[in-house]
Amino acid sequence: MSRNYGSLGRRSSSAAWQWVVIGLILGFACSATLFLGSLAAGIVSIDGQGAAFGVTITPIVITATPEPATPTEMPTEVLVTPTSEVIIEAPSPTPTIDPTELTPMATATPEETEPPAVSQLGAAGGPGAEQTDTLGGGSIRTSSASLDDGPPDILLRIASELVPIDGGEFQMGTTPAEAAIAVRDCVERDGGNCLSQWADDSFPQHPVTVSPFLMEVTEVSYEQYVAFLNWMGPGSHANGCDGQPCLATRSESETSSVTFDSANYSVPSVIADLPVVEVTWYGAKSYCEALGRRLPTEAEWERAARGDDGRIYPWGGDWDPSLAWTSRSAPDDGEEGGPMPVTSFPLGRSPYGLLNMAGNVAEWVSDWYDAGYYFTEEAQGLDPAGPPLGDEKVARGGSWDAVPFFARTVHRQSRRPGDPAPWLGFRCAADAGTGTTTSPLGGQSNLPIGSEPIIPPAGTPDPATLGQTLPGDEGDLPNSAPTLAPRPTQPPAPTPLPGADEPVSTLVPS
Repeated sequence: MSRNYGSLGRRSSSAAWQWVVIGLILGFACSATLFLGSLAAGIVSIDGQGAAFGVTITPIVITATPEPATPTEMPTEVLVTPTSEVIIEAPSPTPTIDPTELTPMATATPEETEPPAVSQLGAAGGPGAEQTDTLGGGSIRTSSASLDDGPPDILLRIASELVPIDGGEFQMGTTPAEAAIAVRDCVERDGGNCLSQWADDSFPQHPVTVSPFLMEVTEVSYEQYVAFLNWMGPGSHANGCDGQPCLATRSESETSSVTFDSANYSVPSVIADLPVVEVTWYGAKSYCEALGRRLPTEAEWERAARGDDGRIYPWGGDWDPSLAWTSRSAPDDGEEGGPMPVTSFPLGRSPYGLLNMAGNVAEWVSDWYDAGYYFTEEAQGLDPAGPPLGDEKVARGGSWDAVPFFARTVHRQSRRPGDPAPWLGFRCAADAGTGTTTSPLGGQSNLPIGSEPIIPPAGTPDPATLGQTLPGDEGDLPNSAPTLAPRPTQPPAPTPLPGADEPVSTLVPS
């Protein structure tokens, strides 16, 4: 008997495939369940472009330093501290003004002031400089302070005496002939390096008439000027003269002898009678106005120095080193020079008895400088007062630091009004009929006892004939355009500091 197993075999094959299919379905279901659970838990994520190819794991980035934050601008608080502003009224050009003493007023926005032509004091202050407590803490009495009762007695008691200078006509300036002689003497006699063009601003010689006036016999001394500063108050040297610096102290100049200790001004007593230097033109003008006086005009200065007979030097027409203090008057002993007392050289006085109008220190006058001013119509006539404007002021008389060429009564120098120098001082003048006077030359009550009267030397040049001929047939000099005469070439020597045991005069007004 035969058996048929064919159908049984077919049934067994179909069941196996069924189990395979069931396993695949269960495996897919388990995988899908795990995937959906991971997706819901955030363990895996689906890439939009590659979702069909698998999952993308999100990396976690850890950095060592945090991302810098954007800085935030913070407003800055600005503190405005009020300062003490000194309001200074400019003095009137007349010596009889009635100014008012002013007290500094606090303000956070000081008004602007017009700057001067120049100011070179640096730390001492300058145009419109403000007065603060660091300069003494008190109010400043300016030269335009109240003078209702007249000039202060503390200043008048020690002021230089005035002598009358008669009015009249004289020949002002010089000629090419006189200038040629002066240049030759400078080079051959004095060993200088003078040039003919240094005299060009003194041409042409021209007639000038001045009204009667008064002039101080001596240059202003340290004693007188320090008393003036102390009268004005602490810190006044910085901007107490028409709002400008008056004088350079040791803090501003190594050649100054004036000390300011934040309360008082002082100088060594041994130099109290020397002419004050390191004074600005503003400082000179303000001192004179505080006394009810003024700076002389250039024409007045020359009249007082040479008289009406055309003297080249205050004593006559010939140079004499024993009558004036210049760089060629000091003994050749290698020592550094410097000014002499204001009463020195009485035999070298001018026709009106004024001392040291040649040498010692040059002197500020009121005029603005113009090298060609003598060619103008305004330079002639009655009481010329110089150009209306300029950059520099005229200085006259030469100094201890210059050769005798500069000490001639006709020579002109100039300097910026705010630029002091160790060879530059001043003296005051006044209108006729004001101030106290001494006897003019003749009585000579103001001169040292034992001084001899002046005898003009022979050969004094006649101003009417100066310049007609040149000695030695030298021919006419070309009258080139006037130029500014240079400053003295010899460097000024610093004033030595007082010794530790040397008495110092504070000269504080009592």
